[in-house]
Amino acid sequence: MGKPSKKQIPATEGQLEEENCQKNDNQDTKSADGASYQELQLTRADMEEMLQKLEQRIVSTLSAQLSADRAVLDRHDQTIQQIETSMNDMQSRLLELESTCTLLKKDNEALKRKTDDLENRSRRNNIRVIGLPEKAEGPHPSAFLADCMKEIFGPNAFASPLKVDRAHRINVQRRNQDAPRPFIARIHHYQHKELLLNLAREKRKLMYRGAESTFSRF
Repeated sequence: MGKPSKKQIPATEGQLEEENCQKNDNQDTKSADGASYQELQLTRADMEEMLQKLEQRIVSTLSAQLSADRAVLDRHDQTIQQIETSMNDMQSRLLELESTCTLLKKDNEALKRKTDDLENRSRRNNIRVIGLPEKAEGPHPSAFLADCMKEIFGPNAFASPLKVDRAHRINVQRRNQDAPRPFIARIHHYQHKELLLNLAREKRKLMYRGAESTFSRF
């Protein structure tokens, strides 16, 4: 015959209550773990959404800034192109001006030589007379100077009548303010002018009414 089975001892009322409490605690623990996991899942999703929004905001801000910078660069590029165009135009003008200045310089030098030649030709008949008394010429200095030369050099010094085209006194710095101002005269004939200067060198001391005078080129 087999062994007799052990008799199950009925649980007491205290044991039953303890078992029920343990079951309830296990169920509460499982519920809390599920809620915490669910909250963790929601928080991560929110963070991902926040990161996406932040990324979009940063991209939008950078795009706007890049667009503004690109517009500024475009304006600068246009300005640089305008400056380059202006510089090229100015360089062309400068080259043209240099060429013009070179031509003008040559023309100016030629005109200067012609002016010097004309001045020398216009002055080739001029003489300067120093020492004639002030205001002795009266209102007709040309006629006075012609008569003065005849008186100084003699009436027979010239084969033909001596003609003075123009004559006037000039203001120059003088050591003696009482000294008479020099005369500048243009002799009509070049030969008469040269003869006057030769006679003045030969005679050396030229006197006119007690005043010594000198003749020279001017």
